[in-house]
Amino acid sequence: MKLAAAGALMLIALPAFAQSNAEPYRALGTEPFWSLTIDGRTIRYEPAGGRVTSVARPRPIVGFNGERYQARGMTVDITHVECSDGMSDRTFHDTVTVTLRGRTLRGCGGAVLSETPEQTSLLEGDWRIESINRRLVAPRTTPRVTFNGQRISGNASCNNFNGSFRFQRGRLTAGPLRSTKMACGARAQNVQESNVLRILAKPLSVSRNPNGKLVLTSAQSERLVLAPVRQR
Repeated sequence: MKLAAAGALMLIALPAFAQSNAEPYRALGTEPFWSLTIDGRTIRYEPAGGRVTSVARPRPIVGFNGERYQARGMTVDITHVECSDGMSDRTFHDTVTVTLRGRTLRGCGGAVLSETPEQTSLLEGDWRIESINRRLVAPRTTPRVTFNGQRISGNASCNNFNGSFRFQRGRLTAGPLRSTKMACGARAQNVQESNVLRILAKPLSVSRNPNGKLVLTSAQSERLVLAPVRQR
């Protein structure tokens, strides 16, 4: 993930600023995907798959270029240095570092300063489903997915499907999906098709691996890996 270079967060004991309950502060990271929400009472950390952690929001320590929230078991440093999430070409107001159970995660937060005209640029195009829940697709099947604008279509194994989708903050939400009703010729194809449609119906975090393939992951750690049909 590409992050803008951040200077050290210099902290001083200044009076804490008041944060609006109506506008929670949000941050996110990729590889692995996570999100963070700070409201008037709590700090909530949510990974793409795993345990959600929620702690009482302490008074922030305010510094020259940011804030630090030092809660039990979790520290959040917000530095007012522009940050790119490295995935959707968006630039955010802040660079955010979360330290949780000895692990340090880096991401972006605050207002979006700029973004590409097409939020779907990461997804746009034709993709072949290469594996489902870490298993290669069944022999003699070519399940595929196409993202075009805000439309999703493809073939789950035997039947074609289509619908609309949203891609926001690194999360894909598709559906409802409409599908043809042709019976598959083999049990393995039926099971595979059911798995594809079930996973696509869930909110999915989206990342790209070093080989240029898309990895779609549900909160239950179900996973589709998509390989590009052609270079875009």
